[in-house]
Order: sequence, then C-alpha cells, then structure tokens
Amino acid sequence: MQDHVKYPKSEQLLAAGCAAHGILLAAYAQGIGAVWRTGELAYSAHVAKGLGLAEGEEVIAFLYLGTPQKEPRVAEKVDLAEFVSAWPKG
Repeated sequence: MQDHVKYPKSEQLLAAGCAAHGILLAAYAQGIGAVWRTGELAYSAHVAKGLGLAEGEEVIAFLYLGTPQKEPRVAEKVDLAEFVSAWPKG
C-alpha cells in the first residue's frame, strides 16, 4: 500500500481483497475449486522475504486453486422476506 491523498490505505486493502475474491469467483465459474487461506504464514517476515516483498508490502491471501474432488454443495434456499423489507417512504 502507498500513501496517497485520493486512495486511503484502507481502500487499497479493500480493493486487493475484492480482487482476490474476484479470482475465487472466476475460478468457481470455470469449474475450478478455490480456497482463500491466510494463517500465520501470511504474516511471517520469513515468507515475505522469500516472496521478494518490498518494505510495506504484505500478503493478503494465499489462493489455492485446483480440481474439486467432489461436487460443490448447494446452499439451502431461504425465504428472503425474513431478511428484506421495503424502504420507508418519506
């Protein structure tokens, strides 16, 4: 992340997270299995050095991509009326 008047570090981090999430969605759309992991290695100075990260750079995720071993589970259908309401007028 870089200091920038128009792009606060928080937005830069969120944009990187959104990009990683987009990669996961694209993988699933292509029938590729994908998992987002962080864990202690994402915060390791030794790993950062091994990856050639510069000062101020950091790992936000490790994305594992591969062939799924089984069919993805289907999410249970829910009644949206339990979670959604009309915006009040006026």
